[in-house]
Parts: sequence; structure tokens; C-alpha cells
Amino acid sequence: MATDNYVTLDHLPAELLYDIYLLALSPSLPLTSKYLHAVFKAAPPSLHAEYIIRCYNAAAAHSTSARLFGFISKALRYPICTREVLEAILRNPECPEMPPPNDPSAPVTILPRHLFRNLTPRDAPGQRPWTEYDEPLPFLKFLYSDPRIPYPSSNSFEGYALTRAVYAGFTPLVRFLLEQDASPACKGGLAVTVAIRRKSLPLVRMLIERDGPGPADVTPKHGSKKLKRFSGGEDGGERGATSGPSGQTSNGTNSGAKRRKLGDRISVTPDMLRAAVKCDAHDIAEYLMREKGCVPDMQTVLMMGR
Repeated sequence: MATDNYVTLDHLPAELLYDIYLLALSPSLPLTSKYLHAVFKAAPPSLHAEYIIRCYNAAAAHSTSARLFGFISKALRYPICTREVLEAILRNPECPEMPPPNDPSAPVTILPRHLFRNLTPRDAPGQRPWTEYDEPLPFLKFLYSDPRIPYPSSNSFEGYALTRAVYAGFTPLVRFLLEQDASPACKGGLAVTVAIRRKSLPLVRMLIERDGPGPADVTPKHGSKKLKRFSGGEDGGERGATSGPSGQTSNGTNSGAKRRKLGDRISVTPDMLRAAVKCDAHDIAEYLMREKGCVPDMQTVLMMGR
């Protein structure tokens, strides 16, 4: 019998490979060869969307844990679940039914760690600084703003997202997560400790202080509460307002009025002060002692004396 006429997967057309992909539901299939990896990497978002939906339905048919965490949380675990794929999932008529976003019993969306795992500092000379257009920030803005998606939990995995953003010095992402109620108190204030080790006083201030510009206007989104800037009008204030002789603007507001002091997000601890002294972050140590009233313990006093 001739053995030279075997047909391998590498010889099949892409359309047939797509069918095999959806039938096998195997995450290892695209890794079996460079050719298959290239074919599935270039596949349309609709194919990846159908693959994720079928994987979820197969898992939910044999286990209740898949339904407990919610479909979107499970879908986001797949690295192939980009914004385009997620939009294709939500358009797909076979998309699993999700509870209304305002349902208090609806599970929150868990942010997967792989979205933030590759964030690294850009402190070397010549490296481009982080901007609001760098991933995963645009994808996160989509997740938080789309009303079809259950509200994401900013403190997923004990604040992993905020800690990695601080580690990378990704200031726009740190600011966004804090606006979405991310707590720097997770894991004993690890995010603050990381900012101290980076010797970044602006990041430390951002994590500790709530620097709201004025009274808070509560705007619900999927049952959550967000702070929205308020300066007099529905559109953020009257554009033609000018200062008067007594510190008042033309619209009757007092331009010299003090803004309301908001409480800190996290209480400063002696351990944070010790970390600042240990890594020679003198400006941070001064800030923690003078502005936040942190009293050093004996071990920190001895370190400062040396």
C-alpha cells in the first residue's frame, strides 16, 4: 500500500479547518503547527465568537460552576476574546442569555489577569510613555460602558489590575481603575507599597487621596455609583462665566470657594513609611509623616538615624 498520499491538517483549506475547530473545541488544535496557528490567528472574529459560545455551552451542560461566574467572565478568560470578538459574541443569536445589568443577583464580570500580566515599566530612556490609547485601557472602557455587559469588578483577584498598573507606571490606567472604585487597600495596600518602591510620589498621592474637584454627582451604571465632575450646569458649567470683583463669577457662583475635602482611599500605615525609608524615597517619607501624620515605629526611627 502506498504511504505517500496521506493528507494532513496542514493540507486542508481554511474553511474545512474552521469546521474542525468548532467541532473539536480543543484549545490545543491551533498550537499543533505553525500553519494551523497562522490560519486560526487570521480567522474572523465571528469564528472565535462561535467557538467561545460553544465551549461555554459544553461546560455549562456538565457543570454549574460555569453558570455561577457568568458567561462574560468565562469568555474573557480566552486570550482570543478581543473587543471585536466580544462584539461578535453579543451579536450572535446563540449568545447565552444574561441577566439584566440592574439585577442585584447578576454576577459581576471578573477581569482576567492576562489583560494586565504583560504590563511592564517604561522607565528606560527613549521609551514611549503610557497613554490612554494603550491596551488594555480602550478595551476596559468598552467593558465598563457597554450596557449589555454585567458591571466589571475592578478589584478582581484582590486588586491585581491596579497593582500591575502601578507597577508599570501606567498612570492613565491607574486613574481609570480608581474612578471605577478600584481599592488600593487590597492585599494590605500592596498597590501603595509598589508605588513607594517605584519612588513615585504622584502615584502614591493618587492612590491615597481622593482629589475630587467638587461635589459628587452619583451616576449609576449597571447598579454602580460613579463620581462625575460637577461645576454648576448639566454640561459641566456655563462657558461664559467670568470672575466678579468679590470672587464671584457671572453665574453667581463663588470662584474662591474651597472644594470639599474627601476622605482618603486608604489609611497610611507605619509599614508604608518603613518601606519609603528603606528604599530611600525621602520625598514620600516626608509626605507620609508631614501631610498624613504617620508616626514611625522604633525600627523606622533607627533606620532614619542610620
